[in-house]
Amino acid sequence: MLAFAILDFIARWLVCVLPKAWRERINYNASDMTVLVVATQKTKTKPRMTMVEAVFATLLFDLALFGTDNFFINAVIRAFTKFQNSWDRPFQSPEEATKEVSDFCARLQIQQDPWIWEKPIAEYKCLNDFFSRKYSNPPTIGNDDIISPACSTITVQDNNKELTRLVVKGCDYALEAVGLYPSTDLAAYAKHHVFLGYLSPKDYHRFHAPVSGKCIYCSMKGVEVDSTSVKFFGGRFNILNKNKRLIVVLEAQKGRRVAIVIIGGIGVNTIEYDNRIMNRWVEKGTDLGTFRAGGSAFCLFSNHPLNLNSKLQYKAGRIGEFEASLDLPMEVLFGESLANFSR
Repeated sequence: MLAFAILDFIARWLVCVLPKAWRERINYNASDMTVLVVATQKTKTKPRMTMVEAVFATLLFDLALFGTDNFFINAVIRAFTKFQNSWDRPFQSPEEATKEVSDFCARLQIQQDPWIWEKPIAEYKCLNDFFSRKYSNPPTIGNDDIISPACSTITVQDNNKELTRLVVKGCDYALEAVGLYPSTDLAAYAKHHVFLGYLSPKDYHRFHAPVSGKCIYCSMKGVEVDSTSVKFFGGRFNILNKNKRLIVVLEAQKGRRVAIVIIGGIGVNTIEYDNRIMNRWVEKGTDLGTFRAGGSAFCLFSNHPLNLNSKLQYKAGRIGEFEASLDLPMEVLFGESLANFSR
């Protein structure tokens, strides 16, 4: 964990010497935000990101001080990806595994007591092995037609037009360039609810089928692309069109289709998935794959109108004593109910 300590020192030194406007933006990105915990219907605060993440992500991706596509920024992204690949370095002993994983959990505030993960801590082979961990007892799968595919912080947009307002700040996002299937469904995908989810490095990093249905499409896009940060959907980087991403389309009964876009962020040079699901019926909650190293995201589209679960109070005027904003982030576990198809 020496590398993390060095990065901490550099980040805090930079905050002291950078211009005031940049420092303020960094401190905002490292500050706490209010989220609605869907399971309990209570709000809580949690940090947007660590100080190290805030410094480097703000300068490189939020403010985009060095541009979005040039030799320098591409070299930085590749260097960071190479650093993240060190998470594949095998532990040399069970003792090292215990220390490294425990330190990793402490740094990212990942639950250790009680231990809820599939393997004993000493049996993980490397940091990426733990990063793609499974639960020993997976969460209960909700009764709604559509469930959360991952543990994440989500927002809900009424339609693609609302998503476009969020995403487009100097980038050329276009729904038709995402890679959704079939192309004849694009108009339908555009006019129904869109779920946008962000997985922080501390989150359980596997993704699951959001609906029961036949897999009619499963394809990787942007394979040659060096992915940028997924923390800033409203930034200048076009993560829905240009980052590495896996598109899976599941067709439920009566031609109702749900498309999930699995987006790999900076450092996530690998999205592992099981392509044997193609042309097979998949039950909601089925484990579809995992990310390797770093933050990630997903976007969920439907070709059919949806009735949101009543717990998704994303446009409530008040939640307890908290004045809700129009896009209040919500914390969900994988398997939690999100919506039903309109009948």
